[in-house]
Amino acid sequence: MFCLALCAFVESPSVAHEVGAPSFESYPAVVWRGKVAPLNLRSHSLARKFRTVIREQLQTEGVNFAGHYTLASVGCGTGCSITAVVDARTGQAFFPNQLNGWTGIVGDYDPPEDEDPWTYRAGSRLLKAIGRPHIGKLGEERYGPSGIYFYEWKNNRLRQVKFTHVGSYPEADPSGGPAE
Repeated sequence: MFCLALCAFVESPSVAHEVGAPSFESYPAVVWRGKVAPLNLRSHSLARKFRTVIREQLQTEGVNFAGHYTLASVGCGTGCSITAVVDARTGQAFFPNQLNGWTGIVGDYDPPEDEDPWTYRAGSRLLKAIGRPHIGKLGEERYGPSGIYFYEWKNNRLRQVKFTHVGSYPEADPSGGPAE
């Protein structure tokens, strides 16, 4: 009986609100209030490639993540995005591997109405993302398991701090070709 109750909890759509999920307050960041620096096109080749969209988001969003950064996303196909983390003080753009080709396609997971696919705050280093990270070589359609990923932004890198499986893709796609 206990197993049935536990299985029902694990498969429940409210799994995103599980006990033990990292809180934004546990990863505080002091929010910088200065003028947003222009995008440094030399900081990364993708910064130059997607400069128009990133610049627009820098201006409209301002500092929206980890104290002095702006998350700026660019579409790369159906359900796919490439996300830059831009330092608002210097204009330097970072493109973390985990967010380079991210897909929000998770299968049969139906998130609660109040749950966004990406959740982040200006005053926190925590990023919560629902979906599947791209894995493998560029141009290869391979993704990790579907779920709710929690990452900490520290030293200009993302570090996974928690993962909860949701959706119908419990494992990473196999190597050797496009995902089915």
